[in-house]
Amino acid sequence: MFHGKLHHVGIIVPDEAQLRELCRICGVAPGRRQYVAEYQADCVFSEGPGGVIEFIIPRGGKLAKFNKGFGGLHHIAIEVEDLNAASAALAADGVRLLESSPVDAGALLINFLPPVFSRGVVVEYVQAKKQANPAANADESGVATGGKP
Repeated sequence: MFHGKLHHVGIIVPDEAQLRELCRICGVAPGRRQYVAEYQADCVFSEGPGGVIEFIIPRGGKLAKFNKGFGGLHHIAIEVEDLNAASAALAADGVRLLESSPVDAGALLINFLPPVFSRGVVVEYVQAKKQANPAANADESGVATGGKP
């Protein structure tokens, strides 16, 4: 089996105005932005001292129709060390992920557990990509800078 930990919570918002409003009322600031072509969406990860929220702004496709276009809570994301190993462990238990292989989402590799396997909860599995030279993104103490994606 594999071990995971909470990485972020994903919320679909219909537009930039709703993104700004939710950031304001959640006390977070918009941070790293990544377009994920596979899902036709801009993904904006919050910055701040608390947990991470991913705000998903669809540019079309299925996500634009989520909750009749109003958006809302979409998924919880679980970070795993090795997404392929986690996929294989789930498959051995008869659980199949949405995509046949991980989707490249910038700093992350991702795949989703369809809610039929989890009583209605959409779970995203994420794996941080290995950096070619981690020291290039670290401060003098060797601690990575720039925060969590």
